[in-house]
Amino acid sequence: MRSKAIVFDNSGTLIERYRIIKDLNTGEFITDINSLSLIDNLDYGALAILQFNTGCLSKLDSDTLISDLINDYHIQFTVSYSTRRLSHDEILSIINNDDAVISDITEGFSILKKQVPNMEICNGTALILDCKNRNIAYTITTAGRFFNNAIFTVNQLKNRGYDIFIASGDRSDAIQTLTEFLDIDPSHGFPTATPLGKRDIVKSLRKDYDKVVMVGDGQNDYYAFQESDLAILTIAQSLIESDQLISSSDYIVDDLIELLNILH
Repeated sequence: MRSKAIVFDNSGTLIERYRIIKDLNTGEFITDINSLSLIDNLDYGALAILQFNTGCLSKLDSDTLISDLINDYHIQFTVSYSTRRLSHDEILSIINNDDAVISDITEGFSILKKQVPNMEICNGTALILDCKNRNIAYTITTAGRFFNNAIFTVNQLKNRGYDIFIASGDRSDAIQTLTEFLDIDPSHGFPTATPLGKRDIVKSLRKDYDKVVMVGDGQNDYYAFQESDLAILTIAQSLIESDQLISSSDYIVDDLIELLNILH
């Protein structure tokens, strides 16, 4: 059995994530609300991650329906978070029922580019679905950059004998890029992981390692925290309001470099 593994969430943990959320009911752009909070405020909500690079959208007709984009270009999507279990066909049916268009995604590009000029790391698109009313409630466009000490901390942990893993709800291409930046085995990156999926990843690793550490920043890391040998909550970008998440954490940090004082 190998010695030590550490599993990182991506957004808000390794990557300082910037997001533009458009409320399709009001047309308002939102930058200061966590997407999972919006889902939890719906009676029955889901987060669908579209598996393509957002930059491609600028080449398409802005009035193209998002449903046509998905169907005509065979774009895959995964549900990374939901308040109830949904099938792929149920999600697609809700998207097909809506008249949201590509411009509902791309209108936020100019705001996002001011925050992250190159938009190269983990840029992507997601939809928040109001499943009760069968519509797209919000579009999300995201980009990010590494937290200042993220790469240094990961490299130091490698030197201390930790195998590095990433378990994230982000799309496959984004996680592949992340493994390349961090110079870790591509098979150690797990994209589009649901909260229960993250838990299962940690559970599986515990069969092969003496110690498995989970580092995350949100409610979708809760089950993985419970399954891990050591749970570390980072609050570098997230305002944590969940007593459940806090109580499940062994340590709380606001900079990843603090991991080097915890993990030996």
